[in-house]
Amino acid sequence: MAGEIKSAAEATRIATSFLKQYYGFLRPISAVKGNTTWIVKVDVGVLRKEIAEVKIDASTADVIGYSLPE
Repeated sequence: MAGEIKSAAEATRIATSFLKQYYGFLRPISAVKGNTTWIVKVDVGVLRKEIAEVKIDASTADVIGYSLPE
């Protein structure tokens, strides 16, 4: 993906689109912008809260890291 991310909604859309390859249930929790990255937290647990975290480069909109619940 190309282009600068200017809003939390856009960062959340990118993160949920990325997480769809791993999970069917996605409930966004937060999107926080740092200096050069967005950190998006998404609940992926159907029966209990399980948090996945996606790190996105703010200037390129590329996913540069993620952590999934075990």
